[in-house]
Amino acid sequence: MSRYVIGIDLGGTKIAAGLIDTERPTEVIQQVRTATPAASQIIPSIAELIRPLIDAAPQPPRALGIGAPGVIDPARGVVVSAGPTMPGWAGTDIRTDLSAATGLEVHVANDVRVLGLGESRYGAGARYQRTLFLSLGTGVGGAFVFHGALAESPHFTAGELRRIIGRDFEGMAAPIEDFASGTGLAATYNRAAGRSEAEELDLRAIMARYEQDELAQRVIKRCMLNLGEAIAGLASAIDVDAIILGGGVGNLGDVVLCPFKRAFRTYSLQPLDTIDILPAQLGHDAPIIGAAALVPA
Repeated sequence: MSRYVIGIDLGGTKIAAGLIDTERPTEVIQQVRTATPAASQIIPSIAELIRPLIDAAPQPPRALGIGAPGVIDPARGVVVSAGPTMPGWAGTDIRTDLSAATGLEVHVANDVRVLGLGESRYGAGARYQRTLFLSLGTGVGGAFVFHGALAESPHFTAGELRRIIGRDFEGMAAPIEDFASGTGLAATYNRAAGRSEAEELDLRAIMARYEQDELAQRVIKRCMLNLGEAIAGLASAIDVDAIILGGGVGNLGDVVLCPFKRAFRTYSLQPLDTIDILPAQLGHDAPIIGAAALVPA
């Protein structure tokens, strides 16, 4: 059986793919990428994109894994529903169509779930049996990984954390995505600063002035404290060995980790208040590594 598989990260703006030797699952041997076309052209575009990877493999790749946006039925490989960023994507039969276009066995899961799988199996969560992966990026997402596999989900939504209710910067009830994602943090800061739409800063600009901006410090700290409080309730209910923070916000370091940990340890049930809370480790290749991990050994 071939040692080689292909991992594919399908996003709203780009598609990245990489060739991986399953004996070295965290190393991407060769990588290619392209802009994401209209939904009707995504499958042909992927088939064309990965052709150099297939040709470069020392042995013909035996399968591919793909992380895709939307609510995904992994058993059928179908997009059950999708947001407005990819019109026409809902209903796509990724498994059947991509297998026909490439001749390869295809395994599919939601893109954030794929990130969590890779981190839990090969990255920060490799020492643990039950992990909660929390992705804080443009939005909020996550994954539950138990004994090295994604948790079963009858409606395919396990890990959709964005609608968990917490307390925002003003102390009002709100979905955690509204105040803990990158866009949510930026909106919170701009609102608190009284900035007009023309004056608004994105999170990158806010963090560039973080050390000299007392309001930025208060916003990040309070929002991460409130996130830790909300996740403490969830983690206490499902019981995990570790929490992994990833995404652009999750990777900001101690300014995010420290208040999150403090609140989590305050509000979670004992002995869950002692579990490890860790930053993601796999870096930019994590989506490809996680996608390849969908392929059974």
